This record gives sequence, C-alpha cells and structure tokens, in this order.
Amino acid sequence: MLLISVLAAFISCKKDPKSFTVTTRMVNEAVYASGEIMPAEYELVKTTSNQRLLRVLVGQGDTVKKDQVLAVLGEPSQNAQIEILSRQLRLAQEGASDSAARGLELRQKASLAKAQYEQDLNEARKYQELANEKAVPAQQAEQQALKAKASLAEYKNLQYQYEALQNDQQDKVLAVRAQLAQLYQSKESKMLKSNIAGKVFSVYLSEGSVASAGEPVLLVGSAAHYKLELLIDERDIAKVRLGQHILFETDAFEGRQFKAVVDKIVPVVQKENRSFKVEASVRDDAGFFPQSSVEANILIRQTKDALAIPGAYLLAGDSVWTTGPAGKVIKRKVAAGVRSGQWAEIKSGLRIGDIVYENGQQ
Repeated sequence: MLLISVLAAFISCKKDPKSFTVTTRMVNEAVYASGEIMPAEYELVKTTSNQRLLRVLVGQGDTVKKDQVLAVLGEPSQNAQIEILSRQLRLAQEGASDSAARGLELRQKASLAKAQYEQDLNEARKYQELANEKAVPAQQAEQQALKAKASLAEYKNLQYQYEALQNDQQDKVLAVRAQLAQLYQSKESKMLKSNIAGKVFSVYLSEGSVASAGEPVLLVGSAAHYKLELLIDERDIAKVRLGQHILFETDAFEGRQFKAVVDKIVPVVQKENRSFKVEASVRDDAGFFPQSSVEANILIRQTKDALAIPGAYLLAGDSVWTTGPAGKVIKRKVAAGVRSGQWAEIKSGLRIGDIVYENGQQ
C-alpha cells in the first residue's frame, strides 16, 4: 500500500515538457547593426593644433547661431601683445600726421626756405638784367645768382628731409599694421566658431586645459531631429537598401523600441573593423541623448502568415521534438528559414497545429 502511494506521488510530481502549438505569424528578416544616435545635423568643434583653451563662451544647453564664436584658444599674453601693437600704431600714425612736431618743424623750415629762394631768384634776375644794361658789374649779378642757387639747395634739402621723414613714418605705420593684422589673423584662427545653428550638447574641455590637435572641444547639433550612425558587417551590407525600416533600442530608454529609415549608405569599408557605415533618420521624437549607444535591426524582408515556433524549440541541425505515431515524442528534421528575435520560421517539416516540445523527455 505504501509502495503504491509513493509511486502515485512520483507520477503526480513529474512535469510535462514545455510545448508549443505551431501557428502562423509575421516573421521579419533583419540585419543586426550597432552604433550611436546623433543630431540629424551636428558638428564636433575641434582644434587643428595643440592649443590652450583660453575661454569658453557658451554652456551646455545653450542655443547658438551660425558663425557664433564658441570658444577662444591661445594664451593671455596674446591680448597684451595686441594692446602694445595698437599703442605703437597710434604713435606711428601720430608721427606720420601733418601735426607731428618734427614734420611740422621741417615743413615750416622748407616753407621759409622756399620763400627765401623765390626772393633770391627775383633779385638774381634783376641783377642779371642790370648787368646786361651795364648798370651793375657782372660780378654782382653772378653773386646774386649763386645766392639764389644756394637758397634753392637749402629748400630742396629741407623738402627732402620732410619727405624722407614722412616716408619713414608711413613705413612704420605699415609695419605695425602688418604685425597687428598678423596677430589678429592668428587670433581669428584661434576662435572656434559654430558652422551650424543649433544647440550645444556637450562641452568636453574646461578653460585652461590644453586641447590636442583634432580633439573635440564642443558638440553642437540640431535640437529637433536625430539620426542613427550604424556599422554593418561587410557580409550583410549587400542586403541593405535605402528606405528600409529600422527598429532600434537605446539604453537611455530601456524597454522602448523606436523606428528609423535608412537614408544613406557609405560604400567604403572601414578597414579597422571591416564594416560599412549606414545612416538612418529617426522617425520618433523622445528627446534622445547624442552619442548614446543603440542596437538596431534593419528589416530586409517581412513574411506574413509564416509557420513559426519559438527559437528555443529549434534544435541544432534544424530539428524539433514533436509528437509522432502513438503520441510518442520524436525528433523530426525541419527546414528552418528566418530567425527573427525569439521566433524561427519553419519552411517545411511541420504543419499548423503540430505540437513541438522544448525537450524530448515526457
């Protein structure tokens, strides 16, 4: 009696294997891709050489305009150099002006010398006329002519000194202007500007730190629209076409699935990972976080009313445990098709209503 009770208890505790009744459903064939989500239009603002970040003029979340200065590179001494050269330019310009003391003195002396020359020239002409009429000795006329010649030489010398002074001052003005323009050009090249209008998503470096050549300093992008930048294995790229739909997930919104559409395929393999880059426009708006990682499935084929079973029920070598003659569980060979997520398509070997089991024990 005790033996019968124990046996009955053993039979009652034995569990039936998990089973599934074969049915039809939509099965999607997809290509897996991974990557990150980015603004639809964005710019990683970088430096072209190793530079110190002197000032950051914007903060994360700020809205910026095209060509707006975002940050300034360089050293504090640069502003001091500009101030010194600006003072030098003002002094040089003052020295080149008509009111400058040395120039004014030479100009006045030249004016007086010119008046003296004109007076001496008139006297020399008069004496020459008198000498021609024998009214005065020819020697006196010659002396007046020499005097006029000396006055002309003095006037020309003073005029030359004035012009030389002006040229020298102008050369100084041009030289300082050239230095100042070069310094401004250098400073302009050290101003990091935004090439697009949008939002500052990230400021990677702080003031005073050194930015290496090519290192991103800021991320600026469009605030309303986003795209996916995905990497596709080179063995799958031939299946991908423009306009294909994508289902993707991102850790920032765990448990949610979003949609996108392929709109760009870069037809050059990336040697470092043997992958192709694909871009897709995001169709949802969830306030995404740029540079968040994503996992995506690019839908390349959809089959309606396909025979399907849970993927866990499909054994290695494409076979299943199913009901055979006299209700006995047997292993049966099947032709498997697409595996999509938790489901596997069965092309032949099973019919609607067949029962498959997770394992062959009963």
